[in-house]
Amino acid sequence: MMSDIKKPKFYSNHRYRQGQNKNQYSESNSNLKDILLNDRLNIIDIGFGTGTSTKSLYSSDKNNYICIESYMQGINNLKKFIKINEIENMSVFHGDAIEILNEEIPDGVIDEILIFFPDPWPKNKHHKRRIINLYTLNLFFKKLKKGGILHFATDHIIYAYDTKSMFEEFTGYKQLFNSNRRKRPTTNYERRGLRRKNFIFDLVVKK
Repeated sequence: MMSDIKKPKFYSNHRYRQGQNKNQYSESNSNLKDILLNDRLNIIDIGFGTGTSTKSLYSSDKNNYICIESYMQGINNLKKFIKINEIENMSVFHGDAIEILNEEIPDGVIDEILIFFPDPWPKNKHHKRRIINLYTLNLFFKKLKKGGILHFATDHIIYAYDTKSMFEEFTGYKQLFNSNRRKRPTTNYERRGLRRKNFIFDLVVKK
């Protein structure tokens, strides 16, 4: 695997949405360090959207979830779920996932990183805006424990094969699309893709 990959020069400017302060982000749970040290799996859910899929995941296993999203509607939905159910082992971050992982999450403590149906940025000139690149893969694998996994899913065929190639370049191993979706819930984006008769691609990479 690659190491010491430098952040792309364009990175600091292209991943922030209009009106979003790129120097600030918020987190809903002040005991994150204690959460990461308990005996449950530590799972990072990046880009959880409305929060529906995260609620489904948590309800099925009660593991520790660190949830990151840039849309306030999803943030508020998940915070409400946490409050109503008095959940203590779920943290919700609002902001850019890459900056949050880099600054807030220690290396080697995460069991799973989930990235389900991220924006494929289909135009060639926008590919640099995709969340998956060699820099971010290097960061993700730093945060994962040995044996931890990165699970990526998309219904965009070009993004799927581009990501597969990037995983192979990063790991140095041949990668196959996974026929087992694991515990991945059906998201709104997946439903939309299925209505369009798109094929769903899962990639599961182990550290």
